Formats: sequence, C-alpha cells, structure tokens
Amino acid sequence: MSTDNLPSVHVPKMLSDDAFQRLLYDLFCTWHGVQRHYDPPPTNSESEKMLKIRSMLCKLIDEIDARVEMIKGRIEKLDYTGNNLQDVIEEWAMLTWNVLCITSRLQLKMEKQTMTPDEKHIYSKLNHSLITLVNCTSVITFPQTLNFDLPETKFKSLSVTLSDTMQQQYKLYQHLKSMRGVRYWSAQEVDQMDALLREFSETALCPFINMFKNYCNAYSVPLWREVRSAQVSRMIHFVPFPDEPVARLVSFYSYMVYALAILAARLQGFRFELTQAKIYETHYIKCDPVQSLMDIIYGALELLMSDCVLCVEPSTDPILVTNNLFPINCGALARGVVFKQFDVQLVTEEAAEHIQSEMRRQKLLQEPAPIQNVQSAALLAMKPATGTKRSNASTQGDGSGNTSHKKSDVNSKDIVTIYPNFNTKNRYWAATYPHLLCTTRQKGRQSAHNSYQDLSPNAQLDAKNIGKRPIFYFHIHATMFSPSGKYADAHTLSLPLTIATRRNQDCQVQRMMSSYTATCFWLYGSNVHNGLLLTWTDTGMGWDNFKMLFKQHFRINAGVQRTLMDRDFDLLQYKLTCNDCRSELQLQDLPEIVTFKNMLCPHLRYECGTTNVRFSVWRGMLELLQIFQDQKTHVRKFWERNLILGFMEFDQVSKVLERYDSALIMRLSFVTGGSICFTVKSNAHSLDNGATAPMHLEPLDLKKLQAKCIKDYLRDIAIAEKVKYVLDADFQPVLITDLIKEWQADNSEAEDISTSRMITSNVTHSGDIKNMQSITFTAMRIAVVTCKVKPPSADDSDQGGSSTSTHLSPQTQHPLYQYNSHNHSALPARDNNNEEFLRELFQLCNVYGKSKQDVIEAVDQAMGTNPQYSPLQSLNIRSNDSNGMVSQPESANPTPPHSAGFNAFNMLPPAGYTSHYPSSSNGYGSDNGMEPMHYQTHYTDERST
Repeated sequence: MSTDNLPSVHVPKMLSDDAFQRLLYDLFCTWHGVQRHYDPPPTNSESEKMLKIRSMLCKLIDEIDARVEMIKGRIEKLDYTGNNLQDVIEEWAMLTWNVLCITSRLQLKMEKQTMTPDEKHIYSKLNHSLITLVNCTSVITFPQTLNFDLPETKFKSLSVTLSDTMQQQYKLYQHLKSMRGVRYWSAQEVDQMDALLREFSETALCPFINMFKNYCNAYSVPLWREVRSAQVSRMIHFVPFPDEPVARLVSFYSYMVYALAILAARLQGFRFELTQAKIYETHYIKCDPVQSLMDIIYGALELLMSDCVLCVEPSTDPILVTNNLFPINCGALARGVVFKQFDVQLVTEEAAEHIQSEMRRQKLLQEPAPIQNVQSAALLAMKPATGTKRSNASTQGDGSGNTSHKKSDVNSKDIVTIYPNFNTKNRYWAATYPHLLCTTRQKGRQSAHNSYQDLSPNAQLDAKNIGKRPIFYFHIHATMFSPSGKYADAHTLSLPLTIATRRNQDCQVQRMMSSYTATCFWLYGSNVHNGLLLTWTDTGMGWDNFKMLFKQHFRINAGVQRTLMDRDFDLLQYKLTCNDCRSELQLQDLPEIVTFKNMLCPHLRYECGTTNVRFSVWRGMLELLQIFQDQKTHVRKFWERNLILGFMEFDQVSKVLERYDSALIMRLSFVTGGSICFTVKSNAHSLDNGATAPMHLEPLDLKKLQAKCIKDYLRDIAIAEKVKYVLDADFQPVLITDLIKEWQADNSEAEDISTSRMITSNVTHSGDIKNMQSITFTAMRIAVVTCKVKPPSADDSDQGGSSTSTHLSPQTQHPLYQYNSHNHSALPARDNNNEEFLRELFQLCNVYGKSKQDVIEAVDQAMGTNPQYSPLQSLNIRSNDSNGMVSQPESANPTPPHSAGFNAFNMLPPAGYTSHYPSSSNGYGSDNGMEPMHYQTHYTDERST
C-alpha cells in the first residue's frame, strides 16, 4: 500500500485513554442520533449534525496519528515477556477497530452522497493510519502456546491459517497494483477482478472465518465454565474472586479480536485502493464488491462479542430485598469497539433459559442475530447517585435533601439503561451503578424444572415444592457500535438470586427469609451448571458434602474463622429426616443422602408448659447466626476464643465434666431453637464436700443475650455457683478469673465509665427552679443467679413412689421442705457442719422474709424463754401492713409435738406451691402427710437479682 504524497502530520500531545474513548463515544452517539437521558432536546439540522461530526473527526485524526506512532514505538521495543505482548495487541486491536468503525461509516456515506473535500481528506488520513498499523504487525510473532490454549487445540494453528488467508489477499492487491496504470478498465478486466474476489472469498476468506467461528465456539465454552465456577465458588466459600479465570477469558478475546482486526484492516486498505481507482463507477454505478467480504468479517466479530459481557453481581449475597439499594457491575471482556449502553432487567428462570437457548442458537448457526425482548419479572429503579429524591412537581421546591428511596420516589421500569464508562486501567467498557433498587416483584411463570410456578404472594404452593422460592437472573443486554455501521448486541446472565419482600421486616427471624436463604444455599451448594444457569436438583446431596457446605455457611454468615467440627454433626445427623420428608432414596436404606425438604421440614420441636414449637434445622441455624451476628451478645468473641463448644448430647456433657469438681461448659444448642446453653458442675449446692451432678441452666436465646451479654452471664454464674473453670473446645480447663481479669484489662476505660452516672437536675434541692445541681449516682447492674436450691444430684434420683414426676417450684424443692410421715421428723438429719447450717439458715430467712431480729426472737421462743410459744405467732409470713409479727391468742399447747409438720403447725406454705398439687394428692394440701418428692432432669431457671 502506498503512502506517497500524504501530508506530514504534527503529532500533538495525546489525550488520556478515557478522554479518547469518550470522544469516540460522543462521535458515534452523534452520528447515530442517540438521545441519552441527560442530553438536551435535539435542535440541529442534518447539515449542522454533519458539521459537528466533521469537527470531532478533525480532532480525532490528530489523536489517532499520535497513538499510531506510540504503538509503533511499543512494537519495536516488544520483548515478549509476561503480559507485554497481550497489552500491545490489545492497544493495537482497539485502535484499529476504532479506525475501522469510522471509515466504514464514511464509506456508507460515500455510497449515498458525495463526500466533501474535508471528508475525503479525513478518509485518506484514516487509511494511512491503517497502513501504518498493518505494517507494524509484520514484526509480531506469537509464542508456541498461550495461557488460554486448550490441550487439543492451540492458537498457533489458527494463526497459520490466518497467514495463508492474508497471502491470498495480498495477491488481490498485487493484481490491482499491476492495473494501476490503466485509466479505464474494460468490462473483461472488471469481470476478471470479480472472479478473483469470488475465488478469494470461497477458497480463503470463508474457510478461515468458518474455522475461526468453530475455534471460538470450542474455546469459549470451557473458558466461560471456569469463570462461572469461580463466581459460584466465591459465593459458597466467600473467598476473593481469583484473577486467573477471567484473565484467561480476556486473553482469549484479545487474540481473537486481534486476528480479525489484521484481516479487516488489510481488506479495508485494498477496498480503499479499489475505491480510489473508480473502476466500478463506470460499469456498476458505484458498486462496492468488497463490502460483502467486509461484512463477513464484521459478522464474525459481532458473533465473537455476542457473549463477551460479564456481570459480577450478585457477588456476595444472592438475596435482594425489595426497596433496598444494591449495586450493579458489568463490563465487556473484549477490547475492541465502543459500547453504546447496557440494559439491565430481572428475568425469571424460564426467561433466562430462553435467552441462553437463543445465545446458543447464534453459536450453532454461526450468525449473529438479535434476541427478542423477554418479559421482566420485577421492576427496577435507579436512585440518583446524589442520594436525593428525583425532581417532580411536588419536590422541586424542597431543599431538605431527602434521601428516601421509597417506591414512590423513583421511576420504576422493566428495564433500566446504564451508559458505559471506559475503565482506563484494564481498557474495557464497563457499566456500573451503585444505587439500583427492586421496587416490585411481579407475577410470572417459573421453569418447570427448577421452581414452583406462580410468583404471586397469594398463590398456592405445590406440596412437593414447599419452601422453594422463585429464582431470578439479571439479564444484561449490551449494545455496541459495530464496524458495519450499525448496532450489534451482546447478552449475558448473572448468577441466580432471589427477591425477598419486606412484609415481615420486623420479625427477628423471618419465616420467608428462612426459605430464601435455604433456596440459595441449596442451589449454589448443589452447583449443577447448565451454561450460565444453575439448575435446581431434588435428588439430594451426600452427607459429607452437606456437612462441608453447612460448615462454610456457618463460618461465613457468623463472621468467624473457626467453623463447626465433624463431631458437632453427630447430634444433627439423625435429626434431618422424618416420615413427612423422607425421600425414596432414604427409604432404600440410604441415610447418607440429604434433600432440600429435609432442611426445611419442621420436624424438630420442643415443649415447655403450654408452649409447643416446631421448627426446621435450617431455621435453628438462622437463629444461631443471628446470635453470632449481634455484636452486643459477644458470642462471636467467645466462639473465636474456643470458649463455646458445638452441638453435644447431654450424656457427652456429663462425661466431659466428670473429671472436674468445679467447671462449666457453654455450647450451641437447638433445644429451644437456636440458643446457647450453660451446664454447671460445682459444690455450691452439695450436701457434703463433693461436687454434685451437672446442672443445666435454661437456654439463652437472642433476646436474653441482647439484654445481657454472654460475658456477664459467665461472670455472674461463676460467682453465684462458685465455678472455677470453663472448658474450651479442646476440653481443656480455663480459669474464669483469668478471663475476667483479661476483660477488665481490655475494657478498663469502659468499666470506669459505666460505674457512675452524672445527672444534673433542678429537683434534687430546695430553692429557685433555675438552680441546677449535679449528683454522681453509682450505677447498678442486674446480676444472674440460679434459682435452684436443692442438690443438683437429686435431679437424677429415682426414689420410687408416685409414677408421675412433679415439677416443683425452686423453693419447694429445698431438702428442708421434704417431709416423710413415716419418719416423723420435721427436718432431715444433717452433719455437724456450721457453714452448711448458716447457709441454709440464710436461705430460710430469704424465703420467709425474716430479719436477724425475727430469727433471734423465734429461737428464743423455741428454747423456752417464752412459755406462751406459738409457732404461728413467731413464724407467720409478713403481711403487707404489719411488721411481720401477727398478734395471736395464747396457744393451749405450748410445745410442738415431735411429729409436727406444716399441717401440725396449722400453717400452709404460699399459695403458689400448693397450686401444683390436687387436693387428693400427698402434697402440702393433704391431710395424710407428705410422701417423698420425685425429681426429673430439667433446666434450672435463672433469675436476675
């Protein structure tokens, strides 16, 4: 190609990459009459429009020349190390395709109307730039293998065929050069050129393009599978997204775009020479025989880029909540042409399957074809990036800066359009918007393979699909300015997601949210790929795989590094199936299979009094995660310090505590839903010097732990029960006093602040109302003590007697209140232990509200100092309007009989105790005395004092 007689060019300082691409973007938008939402209404005529285009082209010409010289210098210094080669060919291909996009549009204009002198000069300058760019590539050599090569096929084989095609094309140029001296071509000479062009198309160009398409189809499928697997892995394991899969895919697109750019640039140069010769103007009235050959290459480029867009959302959470803001990020992995816009919509699984089938049909037919619009499954809105309401008639005068994003404050649409920005660092067109929201989830039909059918909230769910939630996808439709002079499309689908409504937003654990999280857990955990889609499966997963996924879900959503252990699942393994949710495979003696229905079946239950609650394994896990996620509970810190154990059976807990006289265990439990359980073993309630049996304190749910953190529970329980050690996850004892000292050292300032409170008031002193007085009040806290008084070892005792165990309130369970009519002893025998006597005496005083003076008077009367002794007079319960001493007449029986019990004293315990017994039983209301009381294992109540 000749570059003689072209004017010299002064190379100005180059624009930044972003400014250069933005200038190209504005040029093509003006050329095609694109009306963006921020553009003013069009007022220019066609002539004014072309004048503006020529002005922008003149500015671009100098910029293109400067960039050509820059790339030429980079190629001359190419060292073929690292990614240096890929960076160079990406810049070369992007600039080459940008020039081709301009020249093709000028060529189309030339076919319709005569070019102006300025346009002819621009056209000639662009051709000169293409010549320079093509000549630069002669020194580029490819390595034997590239990072995206597959074992069975390598890019080298395609590049060899490309070289042969360019050799055939060069013969066309030689023939044209030989006819340069001929001013007017005869019809025979024109027919000969037509024959050469047809031969080139049939024997060289079309075979290469077909090979190129087959090669790209074979390569893109496994490369996209790697990227999709990496995206799913990020969602499952919450690990950083690896660069390698995307880098391989980007490298693939870069080399493919480069290969087509070389061929298109050479053919455009030949087309320019043929056009300048004007040999077809005489015989065929401006016929362009090369246009059809260029369209073949442009069609291959459009087919290649039809799936080059990647959507990275959702990246962490696959659950969208209506009217909650979320970002959207997507971009083109192929570096080449300029993109016009990115349209985003939410579609159902059925629509996503249709879109993917259309994308596959394009690849199968090897022809780019538009995909018909599909119905949106939800409405989307773009909240202004400034955070203020959209302007309307009612808010134009409002300067308050309201940041509300209610549905009424935004314009909801089926499809939202995001105009792209050029990413300078990675040289690609990206669409990013930080403030999208889904305002409405509409009715729709779901795929018959994947989810239940009706999306309406009031629809009846299929019993077989109970718990499943509808799956949605983001459909990204990108529009680009094709070098053919028209538009081209690219499509992709995001990872699957669900859309949760806000109807139960005030619930602590939403019932629907339970099924939403379970749906996403199962869909991603099953990880059954169908191209860009994840397919729902009901066949179940293996127990080991379920354990691994359950551990990952717990670790990620609890925000901890330490996860559950295999031994924690020994308790859960046999709690996952019941008669209602057992599958056919599980009925065939295959218990190692876990199904989705097993997770959500509410076959776990607990009863307490009139409370009867049923819940699923998944619901219990969500409640546990809420405890971990609340910072006020401090459970996460305890878990990371190995101070909280996983799921354990009661027998395991007792066995672990056997070796210790004073220790406690904290562990996770589903006994009343998701909760934290304490089991204490100490000698605080023992009848001798030995430790008692383990005492199970009532479970702590989220509400209790929000009111009082687990750190305070541990401190108060250790003090009240005189516990020395807490066992960690390795079953090693840790001194509780050391932990308390550590907390005090870490939070010394906070403790100092909380010990007092300064209050300034005008009502604490007499005087004028304007006088304020400051008083420092000492802060108080609510301490936790166990309500249990009887020895914990009596929990497991079996004394015979009544066949039905009776739950006693804590005060009646004290040994001092046990009376046996056959023993005729008011109080059981005790060892001569003064400390034990004083402790029980103090407890009696607390029970009956007696002061020290009351006790002394009662003892004096019992010892005979007052001959007119009356048990009722000295021990009667304090009334509300007396000082505790009730005036009674003198008793005719000054001394109590040896067999005196409560009935003999003519005194009944408080009414709360007798309510547990019928009148015919041997309880406190019986006239036949008291039989031995029977205990059963139960949780000890905790009360705050």
